[in-house]
Amino acid sequence: MADCNVSGLETYIPSTEKPWNEQRIKHLYFRLGYSITPGEIKDLLNVDPKSYIENLFDHAHQLPVFPEPVWAKWKPDQFNEEDGTEHYMIYNQFVTDWINQTLKDPVREKITFFWSNILVTKWEDYYYSPILYRYVTLLQRNAVGNFKTLISEIGYDDSMLIFLNGYQNNKWEPNENYARELLELFTLGLDNGYTEQDIREIARAFTGFNTFDDENITIKFNPGTHDYGIKTIFGETGNFGYDDVIDLLFEKKGPLICQHVCKKIYRHFINAEINQAIVDELAQTMLNNNFELLPVFKQLFTSEHFFDQMAFNTHIKSHVEYFSIFIKQFGYTLNYDEGGSFIWFNSSLGQSYFDPIDVAGWKENKSWIDSGSLIVRWLYTGWLVDSYIWNNKDLVITYLKNLSNNSNDVEFVMQSIISPFFVDGLSAPIYYNNLLKAFKADLPENYYEQGLWNLDWDPDFIVYQVSLLFGEMKKLPDFAIC
Repeated sequence: MADCNVSGLETYIPSTEKPWNEQRIKHLYFRLGYSITPGEIKDLLNVDPKSYIENLFDHAHQLPVFPEPVWAKWKPDQFNEEDGTEHYMIYNQFVTDWINQTLKDPVREKITFFWSNILVTKWEDYYYSPILYRYVTLLQRNAVGNFKTLISEIGYDDSMLIFLNGYQNNKWEPNENYARELLELFTLGLDNGYTEQDIREIARAFTGFNTFDDENITIKFNPGTHDYGIKTIFGETGNFGYDDVIDLLFEKKGPLICQHVCKKIYRHFINAEINQAIVDELAQTMLNNNFELLPVFKQLFTSEHFFDQMAFNTHIKSHVEYFSIFIKQFGYTLNYDEGGSFIWFNSSLGQSYFDPIDVAGWKENKSWIDSGSLIVRWLYTGWLVDSYIWNNKDLVITYLKNLSNNSNDVEFVMQSIISPFFVDGLSAPIYYNNLLKAFKADLPENYYEQGLWNLDWDPDFIVYQVSLLFGEMKKLPDFAIC
C-alpha cells in the first residue's frame, strides 16, 4: 500500500490532533501483537505512551527464553519414533504452547516470529525436536538484542548448518550455500557490496562444522576439515575463520547491513512500501549503537511516524495474524488438539510455524490474499469460530454481556462485538449495514424496535447470531488489513 505518511521519527507526543486513544492503542497492538481486548485498552488510556512502549521493549529484552522441556536434551533413542510421529506431536505441542504465550505476552514473540522469516531454517529439513527448541530460543534470546550476535550465533546453529548445508562444507569441497545467503538474504541484500569471489572465500572460512554427533544430534567443529589457507574477503587478506568473517562483515559493511535490516523491519511492521528517509534514520541509529536492535525498535514504535493516522490499516494480515486475532479476542487458551488444528489451518495456507516456504521466507503483503487463499481463510474462519462459540455458549453470552454492558440495543451490541477486530472502524457505511443485517438474523424487526430482544434470550439463537455476524465480517476487505 502506498506510504503517504510524512511524519518523522521524532517522539510521538499526544495532542488534540493526535490523541492517545483507543485507535492508537489498537494500532500498536495489531502491529506488535495480535490485537488487544477492550478491557486491556481501558488500562492503557492514561499511560504515557513513550514510557509504556519503552518498558514493553525492555520487558521483551529481559524475558528469559522458554523453559527447557524434558525432551530438549533427549538422545535419539529416548524418542519413540517407530511410527515416525513423536517429533511431529512434540512440534505441535511446543508450537501450541508458544502460540498461547504469544497471545498473552506478544512483543518478543512477534519479533521472534519475524526473525524466523528472515533467518530461515526449515523444521521439515531437520525434523528433530531439540533442534527446534534451540533454534526458537536463539531467536528469542536475540530478538531485540544485538544483530551481530544474532548473525554470529545463527550461523553455527544446528538448524542452519543442516538447512543450508554447512555440515557438508569442508576444505576439499567447499559448499557456498550459507555464505551466499548470509550476504544475499541475511545481511546485505542481493548483489549489494560483495562479489562472487567474496562468497567463495567466505565459504572456505566457514569450513569445518562437519562432525555429526549421532548420540546428541549436534554438529561440532572439526579442525581437520577446516581450510586454514589464506583468504581474501572484502579486500582484506588473512587466515580467516568463522569469527573473523563475522567481524570483517560488520566492520566493512556496517552501513549496508543496517540499511538492509531496517528495511526488513519497516516493511514488516510498518508498510510494505519503504519510506527511505525513515529507514535512513533507523539505520543510523542501529549503526551508532553498534548494531543493537533495542534502540531501533524503541525509536520506531514511539515515533510520530508510527502513530500517524496514515500508518493505520497499511498492513495486510498474514494467515497467522488473521486467525490469531479470534483466539486473542475470545480470551481462549488452545489445548493440544485445538492447537494442532490451528497450526494446520495456517500450514495448509502456506504459513507453517518455523518452517517458511523457502530460504527467502514468505513474501508477505499481497501474497497473503490471492483469490484462493481468501476463500480458504473464510472457510477456516467458519470452522474456527463456530467450533468455539457452539462449544462454549455460556462463555460467549458472558463475553457479549461484558462487551456491551448487557445492552439490548442490537446495533450497539453488534458494534461492541466487531470493534476490537478493527483498528479504526470500517471504511464504508454499507459494511456496517451488512453486518447489522446479518446479526439481526431472521428475527422480525419489531423485536428490536420494541426492546424485546436481549442477550438473555435462548443461547442457541444468540450464538447463531454471532455465527452469522462473523460469517459476514470475515469477507470484508477491511478485515484483511490492520
